[in-house]
Amino acid sequence: MEVTRPPLNSSVGDLRSSLPSSEGLERKAYPLRGLTCGLLALLAIVIALPLTAYVYTVASRMILPGVHVGSLEVAGLSVSEAAQAIHETWNLTYRVTVVDTTDLSRSWAAQPIEFGLSVDAPATAEQAYQVGHASDVVEAARQIASSYEYGRDVAPVVRFDPTMARATLESWAPRIYVPPTEAELAIEGGEIVAIPGKQGKALDIEAVLVLLGSDPAAALDYGIIPLAMTAVAPQIMDVSNTADELKRVLAASVVLSAYDPVTGERFAWTPAREEKARWILLERGQDAYRFAIDDAKVSEYLSALQADLGSERYFNLGEATGGLRQMLQGADAAEGPLIIRYQPRTYKVRSTDSIVSIGFRHGIPYWKLQDFSPQLAVRGLVPGETLTIPPRDYLLSLPIVVDKRIVISIKEQRLWAYEAGTMTRELVVSTGIDRSPTMPGIFQVQSHVLSAYASRWDLTMPHFLGIYEAVPDFWNGIHGLPTLSNGVRLWGNVLGRPASYGCIILDLAAAEELYQWADEGTVVEITP
Repeated sequence: MEVTRPPLNSSVGDLRSSLPSSEGLERKAYPLRGLTCGLLALLAIVIALPLTAYVYTVASRMILPGVHVGSLEVAGLSVSEAAQAIHETWNLTYRVTVVDTTDLSRSWAAQPIEFGLSVDAPATAEQAYQVGHASDVVEAARQIASSYEYGRDVAPVVRFDPTMARATLESWAPRIYVPPTEAELAIEGGEIVAIPGKQGKALDIEAVLVLLGSDPAAALDYGIIPLAMTAVAPQIMDVSNTADELKRVLAASVVLSAYDPVTGERFAWTPAREEKARWILLERGQDAYRFAIDDAKVSEYLSALQADLGSERYFNLGEATGGLRQMLQGADAAEGPLIIRYQPRTYKVRSTDSIVSIGFRHGIPYWKLQDFSPQLAVRGLVPGETLTIPPRDYLLSLPIVVDKRIVISIKEQRLWAYEAGTMTRELVVSTGIDRSPTMPGIFQVQSHVLSAYASRWDLTMPHFLGIYEAVPDFWNGIHGLPTLSNGVRLWGNVLGRPASYGCIILDLAAAEELYQWADEGTVVEITP
């Protein structure tokens, strides 16, 4: 609030005229006059000093004391001197921290001007000079007093050059780039190793330009240039689904079973987890991992199993591979086991051999030998030559019934029936007499004839199971006690001794029961 006082002389005159006229009082007025003059002088000095400083700074274009631009003191400098100092400090010496906003540990030092940020030194120096140079004298005086007492910070005038900023950001982009990490999937020691991918990141140049352009001064004020980043996804980020599917494949129950119809042996092979892992062909595609069953590796495994069976036996590799593939994919095992097959054999002909004796020794009717080696029917045997003999399973022409088997011993005159590997019945039989013997070998139930008739011997054979052709169109088989056309039943009292003309004879009840039980395709093994 401004107070208007009357002139000092008038005040003093009024004060004097109001006092009593006495000598003592007059003498007391002299000190008051001296004090008044001192105060006036002091007031003049107080007023004169700022005015003098103001006049001096205006005349010399000097910046007032206490004025600074950031940490740079520019007090007492001329405008041109201040502009030079501001340029050197802010544009040449000053450094900002360039920081990845998604990872503050990634930072770099740089000059602001690299990113298009510069301080307009002349404009800033002029603003510093304007402190205390307001057109209003009272306001100017107030600014001067405040600058003396508290100092005055002048914000730099910041310019932004987006073209320069873009050029720098583009050059920095490869340096800032963090490549994504692709997911990995592998099989090690029969176990699945799955490593998920990680996102990378790339400099978002447009976003950084917007940030800098919206408030250029803030970067210099805080000393930070924030780098906006954008996520870069790997081509393969997640392999969990494929890994789970691989785990299921490796955990799948795989049991490869096989049956040898010649020996009656059963095999069950269970590959180890590590072995199954070898069969998996894992490939990395452009956007995912894929796997398949490597048939070549499966074939290696199966070939090793096959080698253990010996050189004579084998099984169908394609069928076995398909079965394993189905089980790995979660399907049930095949309805039946693999059937083991046999390779042809060789035999060196002796001088005492005949085609019949060779066939009998190998369980193959002579005419089947001739079918297999047609030259035998043309020229006969040549002693010393090596014949190729049909394989031991040559007469197994029907699909194998794996759960049933009939074994007949000529020596013991017994028949045994097996189901699922367990003997279910033992029966007394009569086989062929010496002049018409029953042939040892591996045969099958080929036919069911409720009542077969052998015209050669005028025999009716009940519940006849045909098992092999001794000669074309002449079947030997298993049947009940036969009858002649006159109704006489034969051999009822000789069971247990050779009696037939090559067939295997049972009593009537046993023959009927076996007839009902034995399926066509059931293997019949006849031992000497």
